[in-house]
Amino acid sequence: MPDPTGDPFVDAVRRRHPDVDVVLLPPEPPPPGPDQVVDEDLPRATLARVATLARQLWASTARDSDVVPETRLAFGDGPGAVRAAARVATRRDDGFHVLVALRHELETHGWEVTRPPGAVERVEAHLDDLVVTASYVEGAGALLFQVWSGSLAVGPERARELTCATRGGR
Repeated sequence: MPDPTGDPFVDAVRRRHPDVDVVLLPPEPPPPGPDQVVDEDLPRATLARVATLARQLWASTARDSDVVPETRLAFGDGPGAVRAAARVATRRDDGFHVLVALRHELETHGWEVTRPPGAVERVEAHLDDLVVTASYVEGAGALLFQVWSGSLAVGPERARELTCATRGGR
């Protein structure tokens, strides 16, 4: 680049070291502010989508369970973002079989499924902006099943309102 970049530091480096390639990346976009808000209905629609998926997966893999996934909007990545999240935390003797059934169900429907390393039996799956995780600790019989969406930018104030409004599984 023969033209100055406008950054005094980078321009000085380029003048002093013309033999070095300097690569400039575009600036990071600013974090979402109150004026950069997603569609008002999108958080609720995403919450309904995650709730439906969680109920369907849980019902098909833990058939004899009376437990229903708790669903809510939680804070997402960064300020002013939310994500839909559903979870079941329970104790079961057949947790390993639930994980096997869950893995089969997810793979059958095109999810990318992995088993993260570690002593605890785990399943992690990704499809589009959705994530499903489940883990089972055999000695304790503890089973944790979770589904969540990607983050949605709604602005800081709206994020507080939405996360407070959906606490308690509503």
